[in-house]
Amino acid sequence: MFRVSNFVVGLANTLIMLVGVSAIGYSIYMFVHQDVTNCETAIRAPLLTTGVVLFVVSLLGVIGSCFKENLAMVLYLIILIAGIVALIGFSIFLFFVTNKGAGRVISGRGYREYQTVDFSTWLNSFVGGKRWVGVMSCLAEASVCDDLSDGPVSQIADEFYHKNLSPLQSGCCKPPSDCNFEFKNATFWIPPAKNETVVAANNGDCGAWSNVQTELCFNCNACKAGVLANIREKWRNLLIFNVCLIVLLITVYSCGCCAHRNNRMARKSGFVCASIEKTMEDQLRQLKDIFDRFDMDADGSLTILELAALLRSLGLKPSGDQIHVLLASMDANGNGFVEFDELVGNLPDLNEEIGNNTEHLLDIFNSFDRDGNGFISAAELAGAMAKMGQPLTYKELTEMIKEADTNGDGVISFGEFASIMAKSAVDYFGLKINS
Repeated sequence: MFRVSNFVVGLANTLIMLVGVSAIGYSIYMFVHQDVTNCETAIRAPLLTTGVVLFVVSLLGVIGSCFKENLAMVLYLIILIAGIVALIGFSIFLFFVTNKGAGRVISGRGYREYQTVDFSTWLNSFVGGKRWVGVMSCLAEASVCDDLSDGPVSQIADEFYHKNLSPLQSGCCKPPSDCNFEFKNATFWIPPAKNETVVAANNGDCGAWSNVQTELCFNCNACKAGVLANIREKWRNLLIFNVCLIVLLITVYSCGCCAHRNNRMARKSGFVCASIEKTMEDQLRQLKDIFDRFDMDADGSLTILELAALLRSLGLKPSGDQIHVLLASMDANGNGFVEFDELVGNLPDLNEEIGNNTEHLLDIFNSFDRDGNGFISAAELAGAMAKMGQPLTYKELTEMIKEADTNGDGVISFGEFASIMAKSAVDYFGLKINS
């Protein structure tokens, strides 16, 4: 039976596999086509790696859950729990490194301004050295300041000052407020006279401003701070996403553990069926040997005398009336003899019941196996029997273990348990005759 947990794990990983295939496909597209931007070029390799990892891990999950391959499921669960632990650690790290950098409010302005000193050292490494050259290229390609060139905001100072600018626009598309530049339009500012302000002389960004539309304040520390504020905002959103993802992964992991248990039970069930089938075949061969031995005239049937001799060889002492009743109940074709098929057909159908109720047999085994290690020890057998109101003496316990423990390791495995249950199904051919 296909379990709910297997279905949930299979469905979740099928969806993740589609995401991985999409990531792989888009990264290959960027590798093949030359018209992608420099910023898009930078994410090709990471996107391809992420897509491959997602695809491989989700494939393991699908194989383990849908095809009940236990090795694949174990590998999937190991990778999943490692991913959960890594995500928890990464989320804690994100919380601390993005805790600073809220920006400072400017009086009479609808936007905030940012400084690189407001952010953690780790975040500042994203805009340091040669990395900033690539970031500036991305800013120019993204045209982050184009939105300020249209409408009244671009021409009216009061409208501009009260606009809620993004951190990138505040840091990269205008000079810092400390510089006291004169507003002409959103991206064109006139520097003050040298004797009008002292602050401007102390702020390096004032000299870095350019009215060239492809440069603006891209070389300013304020622009770096704006980029860091944007990264901080995105990563704070990522932190929220990570928390939700962790909850989802823990749910999938729990379902995966259930699916792993289902796979183990399915393997046990298959082993039970095979064990019962083999036991049945062995018993039929033994029964045929006994039947042939007492079929004195080798005509393929037993007379009433031959049937009585067979029963006595088993230590049974049926009366004459019991033998007649037994022969009448077995003689399906009414010819006065018992053929082998008639003998077999009158055996109880306990083996079939066991084969059709393997899950019930597993439940019985697990009720004995208290520690869940896959074996029934002598202590577990004694405890279970005592709970059922059938306490065993040491001798009885030893004999029961010895009878079931075919490999002599001192414990009863599931295979041994299944075999002893199957053998008991045809004990003495199911004949209830007084001895």
